[in-house]
Amino acid sequence: MGVLLVSGCGSSQAPDLAARCPRVSLLADAATLTQFAPGPGRDLTDVDYQAEFTDVQADCQVMGGRGNGQIVVVTVAPVMTVVRGPANNDRQADFSYLVSVIGLDQSILNVQRFPIAVSFPGNLTRLSVIDNDPPVTVRIPLTEGTTGRQYDILVGFQLTPDELEYNRRRDGQTR
Repeated sequence: MGVLLVSGCGSSQAPDLAARCPRVSLLADAATLTQFAPGPGRDLTDVDYQAEFTDVQADCQVMGGRGNGQIVVVTVAPVMTVVRGPANNDRQADFSYLVSVIGLDQSILNVQRFPIAVSFPGNLTRLSVIDNDPPVTVRIPLTEGTTGRQYDILVGFQLTPDELEYNRRRDGQTR
């Protein structure tokens, strides 16, 4: 599992806040999505649309006192570029992304799915999209002796096995 570090958390409220917040990262294998038109073709002329995360804006707050009962609240707003491909006739791109919380033992504690619908107006073939209305909110309750820094928040597109294989092949990870 490759991870691209994109953004951490910060605040002017407390100097040590960033040290108490989870890392927010893109899942490298799921940072891009290429959707092909139906059929067997898989070259550039068969691309319906492509989407790629360019950033993840994040903010973090620690609520409650020290120790048991503290909750880390992270707001996440993914930024992506969506490109209309030559095979896209309806000027639409519909896809989903996932936000996952990874625990101390690298287990997946929570996964949320967020659908995105993009329309390409006029002659536009490239759009920048920030999913911040509203932003994704992740709440992590802490137990005594843990901090938010012991958790990770991963963002990536929801991919089919074929789309994941395409990404890995394109990135030279498989033969």
